Amino acid sequence: IFHPMGEQPAKYRLSDLVSQRQPDVPVDGTAEYHFAGVYSFGRGVFASAVKMGSEFAYERLSTVRAGDFIYPKLMAWEGALGVVPPECDGMVVSPEFPVFTVNTEAVLPEVLDIYFRTPDVWPALAEISGGTNARRRRLQPATFLGYEMSVPSMAKQLELRAIYQHTQALKAKHAAIRQA
Repeated sequence: IFHPMGEQPAKYRLSDLVSQRQPDVPVDGTAEYHFAGVYSFGRGVFASAVKMGSEFAYERLSTVRAGDFIYPKLMAWEGALGVVPPECDGMVVSPEFPVFTVNTEAVLPEVLDIYFRTPDVWPALAEISGGTNARRRRLQPATFLGYEMSVPSMAKQLELRAIYQHTQALKAKHAAIRQA
């Protein structure tokens, strides 16, 4: 998909494709917060815990919106990156999760999601993640924004989006069948 035979897809720095947002929610110790998380190994963003503001020390959190791109600094090197799905819209993440708005004129969120769920990408992320202990490496936002990825043409991205949406619909249908 990202390196088709006979084609040379354009390479872009992530700083051209996404922009980081700063934490926007001041924490109130008496308020309840619905957190999102990101599974490792390309399994995507999920609804996580509900916590009271008194249960954690962060002074600010970040709101995530459907289509945003997020990752935990600590686990990104093993495929914990993803696009926020509609069911997590409006949830929050700690400052340990950089939140990025996607420049949809350059790349579709679904394409970023597909790319960073690909196991072949994770070793390159591991190389640019700093830290002394293999399990404690962190991918800093400035380093992430300097990473380059191949970006297919917009026509190919639209094709990928259609396939991605069809796949997501099938997964939802299968989940409903399993639940029933």
